[in-house]
Amino acid sequence: MGTVVLTMKASVIEMFLVLLVTGIHSNKETTKKIKRLKFNVPQINCDVKAGKIINPEFIVKCPAGCQDPKYHVYGTDVYASYSSVCGAAVHSGVLDNSGGKILVRKVAGQSGYKGSYSNGVQSLSLPRWRESFIVSESKPQKGVTYPSALTYSSSKSPAAKAGKCSRLVNRQYCVLGDSVEINIFTGQAPLIW
Repeated sequence: MGTVVLTMKASVIEMFLVLLVTGIHSNKETTKKIKRLKFNVPQINCDVKAGKIINPEFIVKCPAGCQDPKYHVYGTDVYASYSSVCGAAVHSGVLDNSGGKILVRKVAGQSGYKGSYSNGVQSLSLPRWRESFIVSESKPQKGVTYPSALTYSSSKSPAAKAGKCSRLVNRQYCVLGDSVEINIFTGQAPLIW
């Protein structure tokens, strides 16, 4: 009788340990699954310029076809924020013309941007610009939270809306493209819009 009770106690203890270990194991898998959940990566078009996005660092998905010359890129390795984000990614070699995810980080403006031909994209030179960005592979850095939605600036000057050169200081300022007013001699935006 004593042997039967001991055997039953041993069996109960073994079952308890099996359940405990199984619970811990499934708990670890649940934790792993939670950590592996992916955040929503915003998709942008080829014509989106880095300067229109307010976020200082973000991951985006670019579509195919951003190698087209109509998506202007200014600079090499470090790009003026007036550049197409996805065009710069193709120029830098981080993406090919089939698109994909990239990490974008805003950096300080440069005193000059040198144009070059790389990966089927001709980038242009620019004397200086107030903000720059760099692109890299979309590997998130530990401890950094990336936005699942981007914040865009919506301000446009009246001259930019008209789409023609303004007549400030002897035609010194001109609208470049669809929204940026620059000094044609220095390449800088005016301080007052």
